[in-house]
Amino acid sequence: MSAARILLVESKRAKRTSFADDLRKRYEVILAFSGKQALEVVKDAPPSVIVLDALSMRSPGGRICQTLRKGLPGIPLIHLHPGPKSKAASVADVVLYMPFTSRKLVNNIERLLDVPDDSVIVCGPFSVHRGRRVLIANGQESQLTPKLAQLVEVFMRNPGQTLDRRFLMERVWNTDYLGDTRTLDVHIRWIRRAIEANPRTPRNLNTLP
Repeated sequence: MSAARILLVESKRAKRTSFADDLRKRYEVILAFSGKQALEVVKDAPPSVIVLDALSMRSPGGRICQTLRKGLPGIPLIHLHPGPKSKAASVADVVLYMPFTSRKLVNNIERLLDVPDDSVIVCGPFSVHRGRRVLIANGQESQLTPKLAQLVEVFMRNPGQTLDRRFLMERVWNTDYLGDTRTLDVHIRWIRRAIEANPRTPRNLNTLP
């Protein structure tokens, strides 16, 4: 079974206060020490959940949180915020304030990962386990984010068809706004890295000019 990938963004000074060791007991953990580095280390394979440990940075972390939200759209984001609550502002899906335990952090990660449907969709050589959000291609398992799983499912349920951007944005992001579809482009790039032998010359997922 493929473990969920957790992107943990924290200060290099975290050490004893780091949540990394506790998270590694359950997940694959990718560490980054800045917003820029975070985007770089997951460019080939998106994380399942992002955890921003602003507590270790001794700052609210608002700017990094916005960088992560913009650069990794559609991926659940947990913001460990130093507070106070009355002045806190965050674009994260979940904000946790001290005091809290590692168990509470894990519980929130599990809630963001939880998908009850355990059916399997098969299309040619590819299959997706919906409950686990795992794509199997070329004998390799890739953990999918919720939006990636939805997008892959749309493609697999419409094999051989040309799907326009409006259709995909409506089905996955519940919007018909086409002013900025970079989010869609990023997700398609991630899918190609999972299913194509050479993502630069795709054979299974093509884009028409």
